[in-house]
Amino acid sequence: MVIILVIAASVLGVVVLYNLGVMSYIERSRELATLKVLGFRDKHIGRLLISQNIWLTIIGVILGLPAGVGALEWMLIALGGEYELSLMLGPMTYCLSVLLTFGVSLLVGFMVARKNRKIDMVEALKGSE
Repeated sequence: MVIILVIAASVLGVVVLYNLGVMSYIERSRELATLKVLGFRDKHIGRLLISQNIWLTIIGVILGLPAGVGALEWMLIALGGEYELSLMLGPMTYCLSVLLTFGVSLLVGFMVARKNRKIDMVEALKGSE
C-alpha cells in the first residue's frame, strides 16, 4: 500500500511540477528568446533552467522536511486518542524522500528545458506585454 502511495505521489508531483514549469516557461519565453538572440546555445539555456529548478528544489527540501515532520507530529497528536500510532522516521526515510524529490525535479526540469529548442524567437520578441 505504501508503494502505491509513493508512486501516486510521484506521478502527481510530476504533473504539478510540469504544469508549473510550463507556465513559468511561457511567462519567461521573451527572456529566453532574448538569450538565444544574444548567442546562447540551447544546451546552455537548458542548463540554466535546470540549475534554477535544482536551487528551488534545495530550498523546498530544506523547508519541506521540517514542515512535513511537524505536520506528522501534529496529526499523531490529533489522532492520538483514537489510534495507536507512533512516528518512525529514520535516515532511510529522509534519504529516500530527498532522492525522489530531486529525481522528480530533474525529470521535470529536462522536460521543460526541451521546450527551449522549439521557441520561436521572432514571435516571442514581437509579443506585447
